Amino acid sequence: MSTFSVTWKSGPVVMDVPDRNIQTVVTAPELPTLGEPLELVKRALDDPIGCPTLEQSLRPGDRVALLVTDTMDSRMGPPQSLGPYLLDRLNACGIPDDRITLVHAAGMHGHYMARQRLGDWWVGRVRYVEHHPAVDDDLAFLGTTPRGTPIWVNRVVAEADYVFGVGGCGPSLLGYHGGAGIILPGVAGRVTIRHNHSYLLISRPLSCWGPGNPMREDVQDAGDMAGFKMKIDFTANTVFAGYHRAEWPVALRYLQQQTMTPVEPADLYILAPNPSEHLLSFYMKIEMCEQILREGGITILVLSGANQPTLPGWTVEESLRQTVTATEAWLKATGEDRVDPTAGERDTLAKLELMKLPLADLARIVSLRLGEPRSTVMSWSHKRSLLRRRTFLVTEGISEDDAAAFGFAYHTRSFNDALDKAFSELGRDARIIINAPVRGVPLPEQNRVGEG
Repeated sequence: MSTFSVTWKSGPVVMDVPDRNIQTVVTAPELPTLGEPLELVKRALDDPIGCPTLEQSLRPGDRVALLVTDTMDSRMGPPQSLGPYLLDRLNACGIPDDRITLVHAAGMHGHYMARQRLGDWWVGRVRYVEHHPAVDDDLAFLGTTPRGTPIWVNRVVAEADYVFGVGGCGPSLLGYHGGAGIILPGVAGRVTIRHNHSYLLISRPLSCWGPGNPMREDVQDAGDMAGFKMKIDFTANTVFAGYHRAEWPVALRYLQQQTMTPVEPADLYILAPNPSEHLLSFYMKIEMCEQILREGGITILVLSGANQPTLPGWTVEESLRQTVTATEAWLKATGEDRVDPTAGERDTLAKLELMKLPLADLARIVSLRLGEPRSTVMSWSHKRSLLRRRTFLVTEGISEDDAAAFGFAYHTRSFNDALDKAFSELGRDARIIINAPVRGVPLPEQNRVGEG
């Protein structure tokens, strides 16, 4: 018997699982330090993947757009100081500071404290722009992708002679971050982002699907249309740089091999986020259930929900309106002005309200791009995951009525009760994958990136 545990408000929850049933335990290995961030960036830029170096590509006087994501902006200033290093390297290529524009590429996330994280002491050397996807005058139209997505990007990017960026490669609800994601959604227009996000409606879950993912293929087309030349991606314990179509798969393969746990299809998945104060603690985690379970398999989700908010009973129209106003509040955020501190809470309430809808209604909302797709696609994705593979909820805070409305097949306070019920339906020889508490990301065969 193997024992796993998570902490709830009422105390520890102990999960005893027979050893003979355990197929895989999902882990997250500790990785060695391969160098300081600045050192890793230097190495990557000296030997880029699939493109010439900066020194070979740039011409004196070129207009350069340097893009930085909101997840990596804190690396640009002290103590890592990647920003001034990159500016100095551009200067050495004949690009003076007045020909460089730094673009905070946050997509729909806003720019709260962005300049402070970047570091005023070096940002002041160049023109600094915070991308606003809803300001039409700041956007340039580049045409449509082969999949029909209209591409608007920040005008600074469209008019630059050389575009490169700094970001990170990691798992995402929509596949993986990294590569040309710094273009779409990073510096794309709101209409472009909304159109691209609707690809989540396809039959296969996008979470942790890399090459071949139609949303990602659309993103890469957008990157090429925007003249995106080179990407620097922090990945696990290292850094890769190069042309996004060549660099991103290499970074992704490394990430999978170093940080994710290969799994084969199982009968039962025990998933226990920790902490798990409300239902959306399972964000992106629940999407893996369908991918790692055989047809007819069951997930046991062990989720406290002790601070699950009381839902306000909003109508569908009000819930959709709240997703829009919350997003608009984030888009207005800049500097030390958060604008509206309740935006996150209202967006969470709206997503939970929408999750109570039938899947067909959610599909209609996403396909018609009602409300704000950055929020509605999450409700769709979570609900679909709960319905495609039956999920038993073990919780201390979410009511049975709410659990049924969200799409759970069974509700209980007891892990042993849930396990016994699963065994009674699947058989005592059921093969189990365990991620409790959640430490890593399972990697099913269909998502593995092979050698390029």
